[in-house]
Amino acid sequence: MNMNHDYTNNLISIFTVFISGLFGVIVAIVTWELANQREKRKFKQELQIRELNDKKELYVALLASLDMIIRMTKNNNNYSDIFEDLSINSAKIRIMATDSINDKLTVISQIIHNWSSAYRQSLPTKIADSNLGVVTNLDYKHREQADKIYPILMKEINELVDCIKTELEEIKKSIE
Repeated sequence: MNMNHDYTNNLISIFTVFISGLFGVIVAIVTWELANQREKRKFKQELQIRELNDKKELYVALLASLDMIIRMTKNNNNYSDIFEDLSINSAKIRIMATDSINDKLTVISQIIHNWSSAYRQSLPTKIADSNLGVVTNLDYKHREQADKIYPILMKEINELVDCIKTELEEIKKSIE
């Protein structure tokens, strides 16, 4: 009977060691999986934050470009200095921005074209290489047209800013 009892004790000991080992393996696997999921979440969150920051930088560059175009038009400056930056920003916007922002930008681009054309035509015609200019009645007509378009342009730009703010807020909320 003692031998049967020892056999049972050995079996219970082996079973206890087996269960303990199995439990240890399960704990290790669960811990590893939880750590892995935490790292994946952290990586995803860091990626989303990086994308948010990239969009912020892009939208700041876009708004700065619009402001620069308006100032350059008012100062009768040539756009060639900013042409390359505008082209690069435009391409990035087309790829990274939402459809609503791209649609709004298309509208703004057309309004800027109309406004800047009318505004530049309203400027006095320079006489040769001097700083003197000639103002005609036609200049006033173009200035009136530019003055009518300008508030529409500003309204559209403000709506673009609102779209950008909304998009950035939605992205912030979606970051876990």
